[in-house]
Amino acid sequence: MSPTQRLERAPLSPKEASLLKYQYDIVLGCPRSGTTFLMEVLNTLPDAECVTGTILPVSIPQIVNAADLSPTLYDALAVGFERALDDYMESGRFHSRAAAVQKWVNAPTGLRGLYDALRLRRSVRRMIYKEPFLSFAPEFVYYALPDAKIIHIYRDGRDCANSLIRTYDVLSDENLTHLMGAEMRLGRKVGDAYVPWWVEDGREEEFLAASPFGRAIWMWAYMVRRCDHFFSLPEVEASGRVMLLRYEEFMQAPEAYGEKILEHLGLESTRAFRRRLQTAHTGSIGKHERRGPQEIEEAERLAGPELARYGYL
Repeated sequence: MSPTQRLERAPLSPKEASLLKYQYDIVLGCPRSGTTFLMEVLNTLPDAECVTGTILPVSIPQIVNAADLSPTLYDALAVGFERALDDYMESGRFHSRAAAVQKWVNAPTGLRGLYDALRLRRSVRRMIYKEPFLSFAPEFVYYALPDAKIIHIYRDGRDCANSLIRTYDVLSDENLTHLMGAEMRLGRKVGDAYVPWWVEDGREEEFLAASPFGRAIWMWAYMVRRCDHFFSLPEVEASGRVMLLRYEEFMQAPEAYGEKILEHLGLESTRAFRRRLQTAHTGSIGKHERRGPQEIEEAERLAGPELARYGYL
């Protein structure tokens, strides 16, 4: 079943539409692409509950991409994702006093807002959910949440790979001996190691021979290739639901791009929002240049088409 076929979802009946209580929006992008900073900025908006991970298991977007699921199973996972978001918004975790006060701290709305938080009066009807690994299957989230606005933030893959292995030590030889890492919940055994499902058939030995830096940009290339292919479909572009956000431009002109983000989501600016934007900086741009020339050459060989497609080569 193709991604476009999965989008052919019947319109909601009036009764179904009346049951929708919340608006869900999505932030996705390869890990270390600036998704965390973007969510910190969005969390200053009082009308949005910003949630990172914890709701959708990272294995789900990998399963729907790697496995040949029947339409029935695919739809079950899609509906289950939306229901899981509903459950969070109805849960004690969302409606706790601690959560309400913390939201007021991040998005202050005056003494009346603090009073409402202490009295557990939460009127938020919008969640912005971040899961970087949805970049493995962008069509899944587009289909699962047909009213959601999506922001795909992308960054130079060489910087992503550099940050991934420096921060999390991902895809090292040791981490390839099991399927516990978020980057690889499915894989095929080759000798004593597992090769991630997103490595093309016939390139297993090449992947295992690559450095961790090369393996990390291999994953980045797969993710941005998937997103570029799907988000470039004419019907997806025409929907107006997807905003592409280049990390480097966001850091260089945060106020200008902050306004574009608000326009895309249909939200209003606040003083806290503008202040958080002002903490953006360009210090992490180009950090991969500190790596050795052999690793940089390897990364550009492995992800050259994707780096060029996004204007990094």
